Amino acid sequence: PTVARDIIYGWGRGIMAGVLSSAFAPETFTQKAGVFGLTIFAACIISSPGNEWRGYTLQPPDRKLPFFEYFKPVNYMRSTGVGATIMGIALSVGMLATPYAEMLFAYLKENKMVAVGLLVAAFAAVGMLKQK
Repeated sequence: PTVARDIIYGWGRGIMAGVLSSAFAPETFTQKAGVFGLTIFAACIISSPGNEWRGYTLQPPDRKLPFFEYFKPVNYMRSTGVGATIMGIALSVGMLATPYAEMLFAYLKENKMVAVGLLVAAFAAVGMLKQK
């Protein structure tokens, strides 16, 4: 079930990317990130029945519930909506943050002492937080 779900997700993502890009015709990078987030959201919704199928088939044999006892439509809709929203927002924000992360890492690669200083500061901050 996991492979089938992932194939459906990839297919849904590919189809929805074309559909949403045609529908919204994003021009700016921010608009493209928004359409990307919507694409991911839609692909998660499309592949969500695979999550239920996977969960149903992976139940422990000694506690296996019949399908209509296992499947709760309200829980399915809530978890699918929340999960798809989180995934869409996370990947959209990641797309927006990537150019800045690339610039930061390029700077740190050229300025190794600054990178070492940041690492030392990060480890010191973690150490101080653990002491509390």
